[in-house]
Amino acid sequence: MALREQTEARLVGFDQLGASLQVETLRAIEADLRRALSADAPSGTVRPGTQLTASGNEGSGA
Repeated sequence: MALREQTEARLVGFDQLGASLQVETLRAIEADLRRALSADAPSGTVRPGTQLTASGNEGSGA
């Protein structure tokens, strides 16, 4: 099943779920999206949500 169809299937009846099940569903969708993005990204690519580390630029005013 493609990611889109899987996500759509998870959202069927979403508004009728309790809050804890909604959170669980959203976390599962987020995990699927992160896996898909990391599989598509070439190595060395900065991914959303990751922190860049400053190398030698601290205190330089740049």
